Amino acid sequence: MRAYLPLLLSLFLVGPAVAQPEPPAASAASSEADADRRVAALAEELKSPFCPGKTLMTCTSYQAYQLRKEMHEMVQQGLTDTQIIAELKIRYGDDVQNPPQPWYTFFVPLLPYVLGGILVLLVVRHWLRRGKADAPPPAPAVGSEDAERLARLRARVAASDDE
Repeated sequence: MRAYLPLLLSLFLVGPAVAQPEPPAASAASSEADADRRVAALAEELKSPFCPGKTLMTCTSYQAYQLRKEMHEMVQQGLTDTQIIAELKIRYGDDVQNPPQPWYTFFVPLLPYVLGGILVLLVVRHWLRRGKADAPPPAPAVGSEDAERLARLRARVAASDDE
């Protein structure tokens, strides 16, 4: 076991020195892909100064294409996202950056369904209450005196029908 210890130790020390570095073409390709992703993310965030109401990514004008290329060059030069946004604000004004959206904008698409559900509940509640109000009142309980009187009236009606 002790004989193998120096051999293992030398492998751990020499191994990193022998390892071959990644070829520069592959690292350049990965940095190019990272730059493309950063530019695409920035272009999705920023408003286009050339197409009102569109982001820089969805704007189809030639000027927007040129600006995306310039942003790509800025990324390759090593500028951070905030530096790129600051540069674009200097050129095109503060309108380039989209304002942050408030937290409640998530619920806006759900609002018609919520209001529709409340409306349905109110209508059903109204129908149920209206149905109870339209129902005839229950017959009052008949006492012993009323029962005798009712029996006499029925007998009189039956006698008049026989005639």
